[in-house]
Amino acid sequence: MTDAQREIYQVIDGWWNKFGYGPSIDNIMMITGDKGRGNVHRKIRALVKAGHLKGLPHMARSVRPAYLKVYKVES
Repeated sequence: MTDAQREIYQVIDGWWNKFGYGPSIDNIMMITGDKGRGNVHRKIRALVKAGHLKGLPHMARSVRPAYLKVYKVES
């Protein structure tokens, strides 16, 4: 894990612990000071591929640390 990936992982982990859902890419950009959505997205994909994060395709804010278990609640 690179330093930039570690920073994004820590942002996502902290956001989940504080709010109970994942941050948007814009939130991550604001916190890390990254200037491009594509850069953040590429780092998130690398973390998912490495197994540090999990997420659902085409679902906003679904990326979470791999250790969290999240269940979909049907209404």
